[in-house]
Amino acid sequence: MLNLRVLACHHSAQLARVLESRAVRCSRVRTGQNSSPSSRRGRGTTNIDSAQNARDSTLATMSLVRRCAPALVTLLLSWRVFAQDRGGEGIHVPETLKLSRLVDLAAEVNRYQVHYNPSDLEANVTLRVPGPLSATQVQELMVEVLASRGLTSIRTPGSSGLSIIKLEQAASHASINGADAAGFTTVVITAKHQSAKVLAEGIKPFLSRPAGVASVIGDSPMITLSDFTTRVRELEGLLERLDTPDALTLTPVQLKHTAAPVVVAAATQVNVKRESAGGRKLLGEVLVGSESGTVLVLAQPQSLQSWLDLIGQLDKREPLETVTYSPRYYSAKDIATLVQATANPVGAVGLTDDRFQTVIDDLTSSLIVTATAAQHERIAALMARIDSAEQTPMPVRSFPVKNRPVVEVLGTLQQLIAAGALESDAAGTSRAEVSAGSSQTTPRAPQLPPGTSSAGSSTLLPQSGPRAQVTNTAQRPPLSLTADEPTNTLIAIGEPRLLSQLESLLVSLDVRQPQVMLEVQLVSLTESEALSLGAELERIGSIGNASARLSSLFGLSTGGAAARTVGDAAGFTGAVLNPGEFSIIVRALETLNKGRSVSNPKVLVSNNEKAVFSSTLQQPVQQLTRTGSNDSTFSYGGTENAGTTISVKPQIAQGDHLVLTYSIKLSSFVGASTTAGLPPPKQENAVDSVASIPDGHTVVVGGLDLITDSKGESRIPGIGAIPVLGELFKTRNNNDSRTRFFVFIKASVLRSTSFEDLKYISANEAEKARVSDGFPEVKPRVIR
Repeated sequence: MLNLRVLACHHSAQLARVLESRAVRCSRVRTGQNSSPSSRRGRGTTNIDSAQNARDSTLATMSLVRRCAPALVTLLLSWRVFAQDRGGEGIHVPETLKLSRLVDLAAEVNRYQVHYNPSDLEANVTLRVPGPLSATQVQELMVEVLASRGLTSIRTPGSSGLSIIKLEQAASHASINGADAAGFTTVVITAKHQSAKVLAEGIKPFLSRPAGVASVIGDSPMITLSDFTTRVRELEGLLERLDTPDALTLTPVQLKHTAAPVVVAAATQVNVKRESAGGRKLLGEVLVGSESGTVLVLAQPQSLQSWLDLIGQLDKREPLETVTYSPRYYSAKDIATLVQATANPVGAVGLTDDRFQTVIDDLTSSLIVTATAAQHERIAALMARIDSAEQTPMPVRSFPVKNRPVVEVLGTLQQLIAAGALESDAAGTSRAEVSAGSSQTTPRAPQLPPGTSSAGSSTLLPQSGPRAQVTNTAQRPPLSLTADEPTNTLIAIGEPRLLSQLESLLVSLDVRQPQVMLEVQLVSLTESEALSLGAELERIGSIGNASARLSSLFGLSTGGAAARTVGDAAGFTGAVLNPGEFSIIVRALETLNKGRSVSNPKVLVSNNEKAVFSSTLQQPVQQLTRTGSNDSTFSYGGTENAGTTISVKPQIAQGDHLVLTYSIKLSSFVGASTTAGLPPPKQENAVDSVASIPDGHTVVVGGLDLITDSKGESRIPGIGAIPVLGELFKTRNNNDSRTRFFVFIKASVLRSTSFEDLKYISANEAEKARVSDGFPEVKPRVIR
């Protein structure tokens, strides 16, 4: 708008100069001024030229006027506004105009530049103005209208004019100590006497909503105040009145009897009640001191003595006395919290006493209370109300059993109740008679605990003795239990005292047992060594007319006399044959065998539970059936099993060890069947024992070492016993074997309540076996 106004002024000056020059020239032509006699003599020619020049000037003037008309109109309007403002007539604001026109008008009359987004100021506004306004009033009117539309004007840092922005953005964009023309501004005020934080909190109720902001700059005494410019000027004056020197004094008072929090609470309450009763409220405050038993009085000098007198009256204590309370129907543990909240409520002014003490006596089911007389009165009234609830309906409670079968827990409770674990009142005059209702069962038949009838309800107490007699009379039993197997929940109906005792029993019975990861290693080692050494000699000759044959034979060759043959065999074989004369055969063989077999089963089992692991091989057996004297048939006759069978029951004991009851069998077939229809021979190694083993260590719990040593010789009597020479007349077979069987067990107790140790072990084994853990695999994906 300023550029437009300057352009209008420029064109108007140019227009004035042109019109003036043209008018002078035309007047001179018309009047004939400054014409010489010669010029007058040639007047006919001169008049023609003058007319032509006049026409040209007129056309140029009209073209210039058309170009400068918009600027000239704006200039005239501005001049009218300025003339009205300077002449004292004021500025006439139209009744209806656009918001942008109102902003432009305020900028024109107050002579500043303005920047705004035209789309924010498209709305029309209707103004009810009584008459002409001054420039200042036009500015104030613009600020009010903008604020009603959620807008305001600010001076941004580094800007030469004002900007129109949304009201919620003004505090963060306005420059500090902006121009007075801005509708919204930010100033920084330094606190001199009072805390900057206190001053900022004091003026917050007077800030404009929602744009006004007052905040402390860090730990400094400076306050930033952002609001409408007129409101900022008002709040600056308010801060000057609030920021006055402090005349309060802080006086410490040492208490003798009462605790500091009690005195502070009582003094505050008395001061408030004094005003409500028509008295004068003391100015100041009592605070808890940093030292034990000390309070601080913050007050003006004229009120200090009144505070000291009030504290002296409150610093007194009532004597204590100890009383034992024995509730009739409820346990002392259940009502201890209620007694505490009734007699000594925390935070209740005038009622709290740090000397109050309650002791729960579980042996006699009573409550020992040390308190003042007033507190004992409240406790006595509470106990009388609780003990009068004899005829009220018995409460029903359900106890979810999380770690064991509910039927098993019910059987354990039967034994405890029969032994007198529950008492119906504090004096123990009668033991609880508990009846167990029939359990809700699934279609399969459950195993009921001992003493429970499948036909209906039964008692949990033995059926002998006067206390175990439970009859279906109108008198209700002190406690009734029902086991709901589908939800594994124990439902109890009975006296509150018995329900509390039952809950305590269930806490110790329903405990999650740790699990044990058992790793069993079955190692079988075999070693064997066999030596076979022998020689055969044969000589055929004649003595006179008689044939003679000398031989030392051990089965190394075949054939008859004078026709000895040697077949291929393992080992070393040496033969010298001269058929019809002699033969020498030597054979030697040594066999060495070493074997190792390892079986490594793993099984996860809960504490005190039995786990069985079996891996067997089934060998089919033929069955011989004779149908006649010479006819026989073979058919399937069953199987023989061989393999590994492990039965383990761990019991976690005190410390880092376990009591392990185990039975291990390792069997295998050795060789082929000797007769058709019979199974092959089978070797079985078994270990059965009870042992204590450390947690997390691999220990050997059993083993078998079988050693076989055999030596055999076949020789010619007499000559075969001669050293060295006798080796030619004998054969030797030596067999040495050793078989060892060991059982190693590693037991690892998994105690983590969140199963982190089990997850870790499972993750390692799954990775080795390349088994997926079931979790989805996250992969990046390109989205276009």
